[in-house]
Amino acid sequence: MKLIGIAAAARLLALSVQTLRRYETCDGKWTEIYGQRIRVYRIGSLISSQRRYDEDEIHRILARIQKSR
Repeated sequence: MKLIGIAAAARLLALSVQTLRRYETCDGKWTEIYGQRIRVYRIGSLISSQRRYDEDEIHRILARIQKSR
């Protein structure tokens, strides 16, 4: 598992940082993009702490989306 920051995750998904934040679930543990849930890892205990995403998970989701097209 390689955790990446929100800017790098947004670049991989071809989205803006604001979009990733906007589609987070109420509890802040997931974000729903392209009909897929991506786990959000927090560095710190507060909801406003830094967000990290699993790069491997993003690549798997992108591959799944490509197959469905």
